[in-house]
Amino acid sequence: MRTVAFILLPGVHLMDLAGPAQVFYEAAQLGRISIRLQFASVDGHVQTAQTLALAPALSLEELRLQKGDFLCIPGVDLERLQRGALDEVIDQLRTWLPAQREKGVLLGSICSGALVLAELGLLDGRACTTHWKCMDYLEDRYPSARVQRNRLYCFDREVVTSAGMTSGIDMSLALIELWTNPLLAAKVAQEMVINVRRPETSSQENTFLNFKNHFHPLVYRAQELLSNDLSTEFTLEDLSRQLHLSSRQLARLFKHHTGQTIHAYRQERRIEHGEQLLQHSDLSVKEISQACGFSQVRQFIRLWKKAKGHTPGHWRKQQLEVSETELSA
Repeated sequence: MRTVAFILLPGVHLMDLAGPAQVFYEAAQLGRISIRLQFASVDGHVQTAQTLALAPALSLEELRLQKGDFLCIPGVDLERLQRGALDEVIDQLRTWLPAQREKGVLLGSICSGALVLAELGLLDGRACTTHWKCMDYLEDRYPSARVQRNRLYCFDREVVTSAGMTSGIDMSLALIELWTNPLLAAKVAQEMVINVRRPETSSQENTFLNFKNHFHPLVYRAQELLSNDLSTEFTLEDLSRQLHLSSRQLARLFKHHTGQTIHAYRQERRIEHGEQLLQHSDLSVKEISQACGFSQVRQFIRLWKKAKGHTPGHWRKQQLEVSETELSA
């Protein structure tokens, strides 16, 4: 039986807690593996940052953790943390939490929860990440932490940190894959209506959202059509017909509002999708090329080599080697 425990601090964020907890719950249901979810707090009752009051949780003393268990601190309201409102609560963790690490318990954090680990000295010399809004504060206040800015989550010597919000789900799926197998992680993602787990090296800046940083509804719709069904071959005429625009007008609007041609945008989305499938599925290169909308595998390989400098197979092997090295470090 593996225990997955969450320490609930005052002002905890609901998504930081609920998303990862759901991953571990689904893994236990779908994989028939023994995972026990527990929730603990310092003060008993906890009010979330979204003002929802949670029922009394276990006390720290009631948590019986052992080697191989996972203990996670979800994010809390950053402003509350910065002004010292949680100092007394964190002080009560100052001896207890490092003692769990000494027992062999895997420690984790989501979003601003990394600041709590840093305050307790648990990120000194470790590669770590946090929500992008917290990064400057983490670097300035805790210079011994090795902050990784372009990561969704980081594993380093039995401590795992994530960027927060939905990336806590990615981190939790990575743990399920580590503890069991990629198939169960994929089943959990499917159950939670998640496409594919994002790799830890993904940037916190979502490319799709960056290119939607404009205010034209028809261009939004064009991007959604192009991104949501990569396996379908769209011609400019097909797209313009659905949007009731001329091909010339659509091409002009798209380039003006996104800075890219429709073809270039589509190819970037295909490469992103291929990257996730190569790293987190057992599909062959040919199957992945078809899933990305290529009728011939050599088209996919040619585009991939142009973008990455290697063949898809060589890139996949490199990524697996990097992941194995980081997880065993």
